[in-house]
Amino acid sequence: MKHHHKLTVALCLIWASSILYGEMFAFWVPSLFTCSWPHHHLLKSDVKFTKVAIVTDPQLMDKTSFRLSSKTLALEVAQFYTDVNMRRSFFQSVLPFKPDVVLFLGDYFDGGPFLPEEEWYESLSRFKHVFGMNSQGQAGDIPTFYIPGNHDIGYSRVASHKLDVINRYEKAFGSRNRRFVIGSTEFVSIDAQAIDGNPQKELASEVWKFVQNVSSGVCVIQLISSSAFTSDM
Repeated sequence: MKHHHKLTVALCLIWASSILYGEMFAFWVPSLFTCSWPHHHLLKSDVKFTKVAIVTDPQLMDKTSFRLSSKTLALEVAQFYTDVNMRRSFFQSVLPFKPDVVLFLGDYFDGGPFLPEEEWYESLSRFKHVFGMNSQGQAGDIPTFYIPGNHDIGYSRVASHKLDVINRYEKAFGSRNRRFVIGSTEFVSIDAQAIDGNPQKELASEVWKFVQNVSSGVCVIQLISSSAFTSDM
């Protein structure tokens, strides 16, 4: 009997330790032990590097993820736990590295182009909470940039029929086509989904015109101090 009691206690301790590791300690491990910024031993020590944290495909869960109806308990529970884990990952595994810039590479919501207005703005509110966005769209006080993905505005065959989707995206995250500087490196980002369609159509021609302006030096450069979010969101 005593042997069974000890075994039960041991199994409970293993179970509790596993839960604690998965829910807490696993998020601390990257910043404490396993990850670091690259070391440039061959370059001068007085050279200042710009550290960029790249975040891709958060795809916040919504009704399109598992075809669950809106506002159902199952969906809200799933959203709660996935949001919590993503927030922990960002705050405990990414931000401790103190990046100079955060760059989001699209697919912020799972069903972005297909969500009605109310649900889309609810997803935006969740996104801002998960990544600690302030009213200027920055992760805390870190300059932040956004590049659209197909889960945000859809491919050309979808976006060309849903200009309201384009408008609400740009109102929240800024221009789909932009030129900006991070550190000493110039970046040019475009709405690659748009050029999937007819080059003569409005969305695709807008992208190609932007590219031509960049190549001819006409386009205005956006500095890293700029913001994308509007303060009334």
